[in-house]
Parts: sequence; structure tokens; C-alpha cells
Amino acid sequence: MRRLGSGGMADVYLAEQTSLGRHVAVKVLRPDTARHAAAVERFEQEARAAAALVHGHIVQIHEVACIDGIHFLAEEYVAGPSLKAWLQARGPLDASQAICVLRQVGSALARAAEQGVVHRDIKPENLLLTPAGDVKVADFGLARVLSENLDLTQEGMTLGTPLYMSPEQGEGRAVDARSDLYSLGATLHHLLAGRPPYSAPSAVAVVMAHIKQPPVPLASRRPDVPAGLCDIVDRLLAKDPADRFESPQALLVAVDELQAALPSPPIGTASPLAWPEDAPPWRESSEAVSAPVFASGPGGRVTSSRLRDATLHLRAVTERVELQRAEQRRRWLAVAGLSLLALALGFAIGRMRSRRSRVFGPQR
Repeated sequence: MRRLGSGGMADVYLAEQTSLGRHVAVKVLRPDTARHAAAVERFEQEARAAAALVHGHIVQIHEVACIDGIHFLAEEYVAGPSLKAWLQARGPLDASQAICVLRQVGSALARAAEQGVVHRDIKPENLLLTPAGDVKVADFGLARVLSENLDLTQEGMTLGTPLYMSPEQGEGRAVDARSDLYSLGATLHHLLAGRPPYSAPSAVAVVMAHIKQPPVPLASRRPDVPAGLCDIVDRLLAKDPADRFESPQALLVAVDELQAALPSPPIGTASPLAWPEDAPPWRESSEAVSAPVFASGPGGRVTSSRLRDATLHLRAVTERVELQRAEQRRRWLAVAGLSLLALALGFAIGRMRSRRSRVFGPQR
């Protein structure tokens, strides 16, 4: 078992489902987050929303459970990097790679729209690549089912990532599939230009820029990109949802028209997003630990005894991670405390010298 990374609420581990001989990603809600009922419900909502979306470009949920207070879900493991990691390792996408992202993520959003689901957090970190170059949309943790009116979604109305957040989401207004299209446009702008459409010193300032500031045309940052592709990205970033594509399906039509106007690659050419097996490591960090596998019984159902064993191990791992985080916090507080003490002593010594000079006069 290996820790693959951490998100806003959970840590993700690589495990093995023995009944089917496949790897799965096990997302474990962190203990400090599990104490909050709303966070637990949002975590479970992710599983419900994603499990209803069966699609080749959406990460599939296999199991969700809570054992001995440990909340976790098992989902499809995607062996390649996120597009954020791609950008860091290989630099901005070219036109053919960007078109692949638009087509595959657009088809995933079309499927979600058919089910009345809005992702609400499309960004490079949530777009994962298989070694063959297929894009998978991950993390429906902020997804909202439009047919429901849940207090949970009202509470989390503006949750998301400011760098890619639509104006209406930033203002806390109602959102639909066009909000995800805006976030996809912000993501493609970042992946093509090497930087997001807006940057500012604070998250609030970034959100306000999305709401008020006109976007920089992509062509001014990537003049080598075909004009048709720049037009699509710029239209996705329209402030008014009515000025964007009316739906993910409409976006796919525009992508088809763009691709028809460009030279076609030879038949049998590998995906421009393929990530070869011998590519350099891309994960920011991984923690390898010996562990029992995440085992399943007949029919792919998880057996309670083996799942409990795996859960106990996950508890040990998460407790160790929490101890490491607590130690880091203690070190930071100690350094901050010593710094404040030094400042206070320096201030006190300065005041003593000032008083002495007023009482005795300047020293000769």
C-alpha cells in the first residue's frame, strides 16, 4: 500500500482488490475532518454522485463504507499523472493535446449534465491521465445534483478552487453545467498558457477577478495555437453563462468542427497525451508501507473480516500521518514562539536603552 497524495478532506492510498486482481485507490477521510458531520456527508455525497455516472472518462466508485469510525471509499485507480503534474513535468500542452482534453472532459461533463450533476471543481489536479492518454475526471466531492435542494449544497455553495471558479459560483449564485464549462476553459487556458487566466495575492482577489476583470485572450499568450482553439477557450471564459456554449454537447460540436479543419494524424497514432511506462516519476510524494491488500469476496463485494483488517491498517497509517502533521505544527509553533520572544526581548532592551539615555544623557 502506498499513499498517493492528499486532498482537502482525505488522504488517498493505493491498494489491491484481490478478487479481480486490480489496483484501486482508497480515499480515507482524515480524523480531523471526520469530526464534522457536514464534511462526512459531503464525502459520502461524492461517492453517491460519482457512482451514478458510469462513463469512460469519469473515475468510477467501487465501494463506500465506514468501519470503526474510519470513513473511506474505494475508486478506480488511474496510473498516470494529473494534468497539473503533466504541466509541471512537461510544460504547456500543444494544440492536439488540448483538443484531446476538451473532447474527453467535455464528454464526461455531457454525461454528468444528462444526470443533472454539476462537478463544481474542474481543475488540472482533478483531470487524471491513463498511460494510454485517456483523461479521467476525478473528485465529485463538491458535485451538486440539480434536482435536489440540500442544505449541504447551500452551505458549500461557493466551495471550489478560486483559480478556476466561475463568476456565478464565486458570487454564490445558482450554477449549472455552464459553470463547469467555465472551469474547463480556465483549466485549458492554464494548460496552454502555462498560467491561469487570473492571479492575485489572495483567493478573494482571484474570485473578484473572475467576476469583474476581462480575461486576457489566449492568443496573446499562445500565438502559435490555432485561432479556432483560442476562440473556444475564450468563449468558455465568458462572464455571462449565456455567452458560453449552452451545454457540453454544444462544446463537443465545436470541437468536432475545429478538428475537422485541422490536419488529421495518421491512423493508429498514439494519443498525444500518452504517458509512457518509462516516463520519469511524476508524483509529488508517495509513502510506501507494507500492508495487507484491500481484499474482496465473491462478486467483487468486500468481505467484512478482510476489510476490517485493511481498515485497521489504514487507521495505523492515518494515525502516523496525523502524528507527523502534529509534530510539524509543534515545530512551527516553537519557531514562531522563539521569534516572538526574540522580538519582545529586542523591544524591551531598546526601551531600556532609550530610558537610560533620557535619564543620564548621552554617554561620552
